[in-house]
Amino acid sequence: MVGSTVEALAAFYKERYIDDNGKVPELLLKDNVFLDIIGTSEEGDGTGKYLVAPFVDQRPQGHAATRAAAQAGAATANGGNLNGDAWIIPWGDYKSSVYIGHKAMVLSKNRMGAFFQDRAKETDLLIEGVGTYFESLLLGDEGHSVSPGGFTISTGVCTMVNKQDIVHIEKGMLLQASANNGTLTTDALLGSGSIGYVFAVNRNAGTFTVATSDALAVALTAGTPSGWTGTMFAFRNADFGGTTTPNFIVNTLGEYVPLLDPTDTLNGVDRSLDPMMRGGVRLTAAEVAGLGTRDRIVKLVTRMKSRAGSKPTKILIHDEQWAGLANELEARGIRNLGEPAKAGIFSFPALKMSTTAGMIEVFSSNKVRPDTCWAFKPDAIHFRTASGFPETMAGDGNTILRKSEEDTYELRLVVIPAFYVYNPKEVGRCPLLMTGL
Repeated sequence: MVGSTVEALAAFYKERYIDDNGKVPELLLKDNVFLDIIGTSEEGDGTGKYLVAPFVDQRPQGHAATRAAAQAGAATANGGNLNGDAWIIPWGDYKSSVYIGHKAMVLSKNRMGAFFQDRAKETDLLIEGVGTYFESLLLGDEGHSVSPGGFTISTGVCTMVNKQDIVHIEKGMLLQASANNGTLTTDALLGSGSIGYVFAVNRNAGTFTVATSDALAVALTAGTPSGWTGTMFAFRNADFGGTTTPNFIVNTLGEYVPLLDPTDTLNGVDRSLDPMMRGGVRLTAAEVAGLGTRDRIVKLVTRMKSRAGSKPTKILIHDEQWAGLANELEARGIRNLGEPAKAGIFSFPALKMSTTAGMIEVFSSNKVRPDTCWAFKPDAIHFRTASGFPETMAGDGNTILRKSEEDTYELRLVVIPAFYVYNPKEVGRCPLLMTGL
């Protein structure tokens, strides 16, 4: 009986998540506007553990007032022909699991339909979590912090510096902490990687409460993990991007288009040769001082058009910044109700603004840092997966696996992602004010 039950459950998972081509994208994308806009694909030229993506950032320079001078320009190795480079992007790894107890399965044999539906709901939420986390990852930086604005702790109660960051925290998470945001190889975890077990979240107050062990979390006993002190940054267990040997998950938008002009080499590309064409467009805080949200967006789009020759079509900002922008536009006499606009599969509310690059749609996501505005063309950004987003591990023919040394079955999901900005000049960023949020 049990064997046939496991087979039935495996068939149920296969029908729901593998054979149904629309179910998984719906779960992944329905509340994740950035993933929906850029789309996901399994296409890409993979060479071993890397994906290779060539790009062009220089046109031939054989132009001059005389033929001899034009020929001289055309003959140079530096400017005579199309020029560019290639991103050599490493494939990353991310894994998810959900357990099914043998005993629970046996005791449910008279109501297997209800049991299957319970497991379906659990797995639906697991897949939704993959989409939610990847939206946050890709819109962040290489540190992968789930508290990008930082947090403090007092007797186990953690308070976000930016209350909006609480959206990244869920009850049951295992967190590690660092005094730094994890973007440098010199960053390190506090307490030798000590873990905080989240057992309570107050989203209105922007706080979450941790215990120092799983047992104490079950007992609702708050405590401060070893070494956690001062203003810190939180990370999912094992996801810290610092040190010289982090677990590599995926490159991010903030990595390709950083706050300052890049002078480094990223994925084989020397970005110092042209920080804008190879590292995106940006405005600094000094350049937008005294400006409101609308004027900052207009200035960013103008910078992209005037200096990079690009025309972004989408703006992405935090939900609360979007609401403030809507009020700002209405105060200017611009009646804009945020009509639904098609992103990819789904429609999301969008404001429309007139800019030097034409009309542009402004979308919102609660996964965007509240102090950051992104402007971009969707086809300039590529998110690839080698075997599905996510892939249900069933290479040996077994969708349901047995967990060693326990009477438990396991459904495993895996993502093998590669993310890159194919045309960096088509992506820009600028800081936004946090006052009033």
